[in-house]
Amino acid sequence: MNSLVIGYGNDLRSDDGAGRVVADRIDALGLPGVTVRSLSQLTPELSLEIAGKDTVIFVDASVEVAETTVTPVESRPAVASTTTHFADPGTLLGMTGTVGSIPKKAYLISIPVADLGLGMELSPVSELGVARAVDLATHLIGE
Repeated sequence: MNSLVIGYGNDLRSDDGAGRVVADRIDALGLPGVTVRSLSQLTPELSLEIAGKDTVIFVDASVEVAETTVTPVESRPAVASTTTHFADPGTLLGMTGTVGSIPKKAYLISIPVADLGLGMELSPVSELGVARAVDLATHLIGE
């Protein structure tokens, strides 16, 4: 097992920090062969950490889902509009191919949100989503 879990979001905007909460909970499990990162945003430098992993799991809050979902992530080329401070999971995988091997499996776990206001507490909706995301991520790691 050689996996990377990347939870990202703004932990000062209530539910937007759900991905980071998932990362922290998975890190606390101390799973062998699993590296965990909790970040404010995805950056191109992460491609160096992703390269050579068997599995990478991105975890983020989303206003576009009503329940916690898992979506496979496909590598796509970076475009000129990709900035040096942000990348999406697919573009980040594309960048990874320029520095090493792309993971065999890549997933995005999306967690539903109810509150994006200032604060550090998760809403009950996102708290349930976080618990489900931890279960899903640990299952995907074990595949």
